[in-house]
Amino acid sequence: MFGLSGQVGTAFAQALAPGDPPCVAVSRQARAPQRGVRWVQAGLDDFEGLPAAGAIASLGPLDAFADWLERSPLAPARVVALGSTSVHAKRDSAEAGERALAVSLRTAELRLAAVAAARGIALTVLRPTLVYGNGRDRNLSRLVAAARRWRLLPLPASARGLRQPVHVEDVAAAVLACLREPRPRPGFFDLPGGETLPFDQMAVRAIAAGAPGARVLRVPGWVFRLAVRGLRWLTRTPGLGEGFLDRLGQDLVYDGGPARTALGHSPRGFRPGPEAFPPRAAPQHGEA
Repeated sequence: MFGLSGQVGTAFAQALAPGDPPCVAVSRQARAPQRGVRWVQAGLDDFEGLPAAGAIASLGPLDAFADWLERSPLAPARVVALGSTSVHAKRDSAEAGERALAVSLRTAELRLAAVAAARGIALTVLRPTLVYGNGRDRNLSRLVAAARRWRLLPLPASARGLRQPVHVEDVAAAVLACLREPRPRPGFFDLPGGETLPFDQMAVRAIAAGAPGARVLRVPGWVFRLAVRGLRWLTRTPGLGEGFLDRLGQDLVYDGGPARTALGHSPRGFRPGPEAFPPRAAPQHGEA
């Protein structure tokens, strides 16, 4: 298991049941023992794997895992890897860096598929949308942090693009479902949340949960765009580029039917509580 100390990995470890097979997790840092988990201190560049492993799961960066699997001689019965719907959402971004991310994700998927086909591995790639739930994302938690600081969250009136935020526990449950199934469920599956709602409504619910008393301030689009560009120039804050600004009005909606049919994926609607946005949590990557 790779990425168990990350955003989804933390939820995965908490969801392990006594009857699940032992989980061997890889980390560069020494970790305290956990129920159902045996930690191995190593990195992707020096971990050789366990020949007897029947399944390998990666909850970290997809390209790094593809590098490792290509180098490894292992051929487990199944591999489950976490990607992102950024492979779709950022493909045509105005920002070169975001387009490169989408290409990197898709290339990593194809590389994993080639290895799986050559070695007879059942490959499942899961692509969650906006992940939230333990404060370690760079999307909703960033909005909540801004609302806490300023007591309001400016948003352009055009921020009505549809979103499907997915709880981190539901993503972890999908990974567990893939590993627990008696027969592998190979394929590429988008993992949207259980509710589709406009960006501004999503933001209102998020700050109501994580920054009570703060409010959303709707401003003209050109005012918001100038303000964000100024903030980006002053603070060098990542993730506030032209691609982010363009996507506020775009619908990022994905079909959860295949994952529901194959994996029993049944995500909750977007009703976050205060525990979804704890203060001073470490951010992880995600899609805006």
